[in-house]
Amino acid sequence: MKGKRSKPNWIDKLKLKVKKALGMNVFLCDSCKWNWRSACHRPERPNAAWCPDYEKKGK
Repeated sequence: MKGKRSKPNWIDKLKLKVKKALGMNVFLCDSCKWNWRSACHRPERPNAAWCPDYEKKGK
């Protein structure tokens, strides 16, 4: 398992700003494999822009 960070680093913040500026979807929960009530108990859900537990569906 790779290391989990508790906060986004400067690269993650920059990516988020670029996505917002381009009008792209910045919410991760729509494409996360943990996107159901019994699997994710994070308070940011369903509008998380950054999450240490995020894993893309289908991986």
